[in-house]
Amino acid sequence: MQAPDKRQPQAADLTIDELAEHTGMTVRNLREWRTLGLLPLAEKRGRIGFYPQSVVDRVERIKRLHAEGFTLELIGRMLDTGEAGDEVMRLAETLRAPFREEPRRPEEIRASLLELGLSADAITDATAEIRSHADGIAALFERVWLEHIWKPFVQAGMPQSELPRIQETAVRVQPLALDAVITVFSQAMEAQIEQGIARELGRVAELDS
Repeated sequence: MQAPDKRQPQAADLTIDELAEHTGMTVRNLREWRTLGLLPLAEKRGRIGFYPQSVVDRVERIKRLHAEGFTLELIGRMLDTGEAGDEVMRLAETLRAPFREEPRRPEEIRASLLELGLSADAITDATAEIRSHADGIAALFERVWLEHIWKPFVQAGMPQSELPRIQETAVRVQPLALDAVITVFSQAMEAQIEQGIARELGRVAELDS
């Protein structure tokens, strides 16, 4: 009996065009992902390259992570770390969850500020400054999380027995971070208001003297 030709594609194997069709991607984007190392090299059979069916799941996973806001570089690192990467992704989703609740739309906030008498330029400038401060606060909490929770867990070999504690911490850290920011901001606002009142009272006293 003649041995089967191993070069013939299996039924589930896909060309890059077929892979693009199955995943709703463009061939150009798939090639870009392959160049970045996100996808394996196609198995050449003659002049045609074929991908196993498992690559479809990998593409769908990359698409989901990219839609979640992860960069392609970070996605590649997550996929390369296997199960550890899966744990990172689950923790990231848990950490993001409290901030994924439907916020007020930017146009609603802008309209409210305009009603209060702020000019469009003032709102734009204030928003940019607020964002810069918010980036700093977010970076601070990320640093605290990495240094005191995540890095010790990784250095310990990511023991399975510690996963429940890490998950619980991930669930609690964002609400606590929000509470901390609101509390500190409220205290700062109270102090700022008191200083403003004292300053204005001083100006009134100067005018009356």
